[in-house]
Amino acid sequence: MTAEQFIAGAIQSAREKRPEAEEYFKSAQKMAADSSVPAEMRELGRVLSRILAGDAKVDLSGLREEWREMVEKRMKDER
Repeated sequence: MTAEQFIAGAIQSAREKRPEAEEYFKSAQKMAADSSVPAEMRELGRVLSRILAGDAKVDLSGLREEWREMVEKRMKDER
């Protein structure tokens, strides 16, 4: 699964309150805490963990531009 697919699936599952949202949350937390993954992936995990936990005002400034834009668009579509 690509990062883009993970972002889309995580946000959509949270929005629709699907059972797999919990799995995305666990995966995002694991990614955020794993020092063996690149820093940009840890930051993505941190951001998605917060979103999946219900934080609509999460700081996206640490994400690479294309991921930030994707998260912003998906979050905007949610409203």
